[in-house]
Amino acid sequence: MKYSRLNWLSSSQRTETTPVPAQERVFSTHLPVEVWRKIIGFTVRLTGATTIELDDPFGTPHLHEEHPEIDFGLFHDRRSLSLVSSSWHDVVTEISAEHIVIYSGEQLKSLVKKFESCKDPNKRRLGDRTTRIDFKILGDYNPQAAVQLFRCTPNLMIYTNKNGPSDHPTHCTPIEVLNGLVTHCGHSLRRVEWSGPGETPRFQDFAVFCNSLPNLVTLRLMSIYSYPLLRDGAPPLIRIPSLKTLSLGIIPEPPFHREQYAITWDPFLQYLSVNSQQLPALERFECDLFPQFTMSFFIAHAHKLRQFRTTTCFADIFLPEAVAACSNLLELVLVHGPEVVAFPQYHPTLRRICILPAIDVEVAVPHKIYEHAVMCPLDAILRTVEQMIAPRLVEVRVRNSGAFVDIVDQTVWLSYWWRRWNLRSIEFTDKAGRQYRDVQDCKSSCICIVSLLITPISKRCIA
Repeated sequence: MKYSRLNWLSSSQRTETTPVPAQERVFSTHLPVEVWRKIIGFTVRLTGATTIELDDPFGTPHLHEEHPEIDFGLFHDRRSLSLVSSSWHDVVTEISAEHIVIYSGEQLKSLVKKFESCKDPNKRRLGDRTTRIDFKILGDYNPQAAVQLFRCTPNLMIYTNKNGPSDHPTHCTPIEVLNGLVTHCGHSLRRVEWSGPGETPRFQDFAVFCNSLPNLVTLRLMSIYSYPLLRDGAPPLIRIPSLKTLSLGIIPEPPFHREQYAITWDPFLQYLSVNSQQLPALERFECDLFPQFTMSFFIAHAHKLRQFRTTTCFADIFLPEAVAACSNLLELVLVHGPEVVAFPQYHPTLRRICILPAIDVEVAVPHKIYEHAVMCPLDAILRTVEQMIAPRLVEVRVRNSGAFVDIVDQTVWLSYWWRRWNLRSIEFTDKAGRQYRDVQDCKSSCICIVSLLITPISKRCIA
């Protein structure tokens, strides 16, 4: 995750910028505005404005733009460059409008006022340039102000909602907001995401909303605020014709019980399993809470999947059946912790497997704890994968990030596994796609490697 700007000065080096006198701006005339626009864009543009797909676990980590981290020095740079000249001010304003992040109700009202009054030199509305809006409002806001903003941004492609607290739902997405998105941006929206649980939609509203988005490609949810009860009647049948990626996160438990709130994805997936034409274009499915009681979803849609991601601690004994139903699967992504998981014995089309750490932040623990809590489970799942018959498998990737970041220091262990996979012509790679062969420790003796081949790490952990 990153933002695409040139870090000309570190935060400690930045000083207040004053307007530059006109006679000192001669340098800016040496290049046409189009060239300066590209240069300025590298400095002030927040990436991800047109990133429709979610991060690819097999992609290059430093190119991730799914949720770009925002260095608040970016706003300082925007102000500084805006003071150079009127033409630079216009360029910075236009680029800044492409991807908007809203943190408060007051900022939302200010943006609406600016967009309703501002036009660029080409008489094009400023909001016409906006392709992505991220809502991250912790407090209250006026839903009608959001609707006004959508009216000003008819080319919006990405809507993300992370309003409210990050650990539990507090209220549902206002119906006015959903209706406003459909009315003003329904045909342009390609990606919709509730990346936090604070303000998620009611299922009835969600169904009507999704049925009105013919070009939606990517959908991510952290939870559903409420499901209809029997007395409410059946909700509309959901059909999303262009959806390729469906991502379902780990649902947080609310502070108090609510009858209409579910802490599993089973009811949601049951509504999507009525027939296989509800998601005719589905290719990628992520479900961090494995739907243990809804294999009907896999019966209806698994044959379409090219990539499937789940978490081993929730998949338990159900993973072999689910993967077997994915008859055309190419990539399997497993978020793995200390659990023992069942694995399919055979798959005819699987080409790549990626193993991610269940803890996605770096951890510092004593060596023995690290070996028992991280290395032993990782070694165990690699041995389980090794036993599977997969004639088309070409890569096994272990992402050395989070809890796995220090596996690069386990050079003898990496050499052992690289040799075993290499015997089958399968690449054993890190998060960047580099083979672990390249991180072998030259100081490690051949005796250590032979000893490791004889004594697996699982046995050493028990000892």
